[in-house]
Amino acid sequence: MYIVSGSNIFTQWSLTGSVFPEFRRLLRSRCNFPINRAKLIFIHWSYNIFLIEGTFYITGTFYGNENIRILNLPEDCTSENAIVAGNDYKIVVIRRNTTTYWVINLENMEQREKKELCIERPVEDNAKKMKLNDHIIKISLLNDSCLFLTECGYVYAGILGSYVDTSHCVGKVVDIASGYEHFMLLTDAGKVYTWGEGGRLQLGHGDLESSDAPKEVEAFSGVKIVKIRAGGWHSLALSESGDAYVWGWNDAGQLGIDENASDESLFLPVLVDIFQNNQGNFNIKEIACGSKHTAVLLEDNSVWATGYNKYGQLGMCPKTYPVIKKFRKLRRFHKDVKMQCGPWNIVISSSEIEIGV
Repeated sequence: MYIVSGSNIFTQWSLTGSVFPEFRRLLRSRCNFPINRAKLIFIHWSYNIFLIEGTFYITGTFYGNENIRILNLPEDCTSENAIVAGNDYKIVVIRRNTTTYWVINLENMEQREKKELCIERPVEDNAKKMKLNDHIIKISLLNDSCLFLTECGYVYAGILGSYVDTSHCVGKVVDIASGYEHFMLLTDAGKVYTWGEGGRLQLGHGDLESSDAPKEVEAFSGVKIVKIRAGGWHSLALSESGDAYVWGWNDAGQLGIDENASDESLFLPVLVDIFQNNQGNFNIKEIACGSKHTAVLLEDNSVWATGYNKYGQLGMCPKTYPVIKKFRKLRRFHKDVKMQCGPWNIVISSSEIEIGV
């Protein structure tokens, strides 16, 4: 069962109401859409992709039309072997365990282009390239930003998949993330690398400079990172010891560093201080970013969030709390839950009723 807060302006959650200032359960749908039986696959700002009994559905508004539309999979693709993501204009469907993917035009979904990711890398000190026996395992797609990650740990950028040189990175690449103008990668050695635009401090290199190639976030020296997330123009990382670190743009309090401070952005990663006045001492086990908000899930299954709340994405009244500048507890659950963010939402999946704040 899913519990959602935030924007429903484009009826992407198939419920009534343009915003959810309090968490809503996805139980009763407005067009007899069985959303209570749906598995959430992808969250966009104006539509969502759900999976129901082997069929993908797109719900929301795109190209000015309100729709609940079936996503017909390309040849040789099934719900079991497809990876699906989207942006403002396109849906990308990847066939698992292959290098094959399709780019589907959202305006005309019959218009689709089949592509093959050229899995190769430059040979050292040689103009030639070496073919690799590899396949795509993840895509990170946000607005015009796109990254592919392969099983062997290679990274490719753009819809056409240009090779990103990670030969200088320590360890194998195991995760990727995309913001609006920046990229992140994580290696199995616990190292974080960022590149792209740095004008809003989102790279964490201690300056405003942009970078064309992945560059290590040196502030994590001696700290092993196990998870990374990218917001619109801010970044988030989780260490193996359960500490979260934030950096980048803080115009809406999305870093959650100080409720009484100015909207100070951060050049370098800073440790998140969840608890005030000795309220508890639980580690963080999951992290998530929206466009301008941040959420964390603690070991006691409580969800905390900070940042922009115009659409009620923090589960609070946006008129009373348009912005939250310090992490606040939103809900706590009896048993393990999963948490993720969309650009203007927080989504929690749980079979249990929340205990409350």
